[in-house]
Amino acid sequence: MKMPKLLMILGVVGTFALGAQSASAKDTLKVGMDPLWEPFSFQTPGGELAGFDFEISDALCKAMDVTCDVQAVAGDGQIAALQSGQIDVIINTTAMTKERLEKFTMVGPYIRPTFRLMVSANSSIDGSEASLKGKTLGIEKSASAIVKYSGDTFAKFMTVQPYDQISGAILDLNAGRVDAVFSDENQLVYGYAKKQPDVYKMVGPSINDPKYWGRGQGFMLRKDEGEWAARLKAALDTIVKNGEYDKISQKWFGRNILNN
Repeated sequence: MKMPKLLMILGVVGTFALGAQSASAKDTLKVGMDPLWEPFSFQTPGGELAGFDFEISDALCKAMDVTCDVQAVAGDGQIAALQSGQIDVIINTTAMTKERLEKFTMVGPYIRPTFRLMVSANSSIDGSEASLKGKTLGIEKSASAIVKYSGDTFAKFMTVQPYDQISGAILDLNAGRVDAVFSDENQLVYGYAKKQPDVYKMVGPSINDPKYWGRGQGFMLRKDEGEWAARLKAALDTIVKNGEYDKISQKWFGRNILNN
């Protein structure tokens, strides 16, 4: 996987229009997504945003007949960007947890995710507690549900090491500084295990505990964004019913990640 330009990590550094037509502010949806979250959102070698979330955003905006202004926003800066009005919505695999539903308006789910361990292909770790005991696990610290789940489970018998991005944890997995990584299964399979089966393998069960990940993953908006929320809900229903969602999901994952 090609690494995005380092400047992108600093936050919002560019805007990528999905429509060429001009539009008034009320006809433009400002979307934030992390450019280091392949295959959901990432930069191409040419510096453009791409991925599942990018294409879903495009489909949603077409269904609403508005322009998408998609901005690259690092994971740990997304809440601030949303609250300041820099963006209208985060479309970036955000878990619909009880805590978030209390503070934000969320639409969805648009993904029902699973989470899983990935290790080096030659590792003896099989996902069991016995094989993980005393080892070091890499996770992404901005993924709050993963942090909480890992603290409640894995931290009882192994060291949990947080990283700014999951790519950093995987670099340390390659170097032998961590023994396993725990993250979104779709991301790990697409970005690593499927592409390099001689380097990585998935182990242990697929996990999706509603206590940590709620009803699934949705679009996150400010509490005062009732109009956009209603329009996004209608647009999501439209692209699910007309098959556009399935088309995009099949392209990136070979399956429908809303109905899996």
